[in-house]
Amino acid sequence: MINIILADDHHIIRTSLKALIEKHEGINVVAEVPDGLAVLELLEKGIKADIVLSDLVMPRLDGIALANTIRERGYDSKVVVLSILEDEKYASNAFISGAFAYLSKDIEEDELLFCIKHVMKGKRYLSSNLCIAILERFNTQLNILSRKMNTEINFTEREINVLKLIADGLTNQEIADKLYLSRRTVESQREALISKTGTKNSASLVRFAMRNGYVD
Repeated sequence: MINIILADDHHIIRTSLKALIEKHEGINVVAEVPDGLAVLELLEKGIKADIVLSDLVMPRLDGIALANTIRERGYDSKVVVLSILEDEKYASNAFISGAFAYLSKDIEEDELLFCIKHVMKGKRYLSSNLCIAILERFNTQLNILSRKMNTEINFTEREINVLKLIADGLTNQEIADKLYLSRRTVESQREALISKTGTKNSASLVRFAMRNGYVD
């Protein structure tokens, strides 16, 4: 049996969560309280709860402070924070404070149950909607950084000339003859361009140059 304490300052939310959770065999709500201090009072009285399903924002003691206090006092209860605030900074603070999960209040019933069972195994869980939002933002930042790094590469006039001829498919000797350089110099220029752009070989160098507008 999984025993749960519900902590939320809105009575209707506590009632709804209790009805939803207790539909499922093996899960029992042992108490419902309006804030974090009330949770601590129950735990001090010896009430056993495997999970404390807590709102983030509550009077007297919020969900993050509750998670931190439960950890500091050595209680076995695992805090699952449930919030309307879908922001990674709140999730991060919750995990740092000792919470085992951070969920958005608009999650589906199946995800809530999955989270509860996941946490019971001693594992942490982050709401899928928030995970996707973080990944999308991270990917956007990577793309911006990549474009910024690419546009900040300063090529010399000789490097641009060599790059264009490489893109035209000329050999080192052909480039040397066309630019009145030694073959060794062209070979060095080719290697320098590969190193400067972070590419692996001539083919990827050409793709890089075309993708970033250095050659047509």
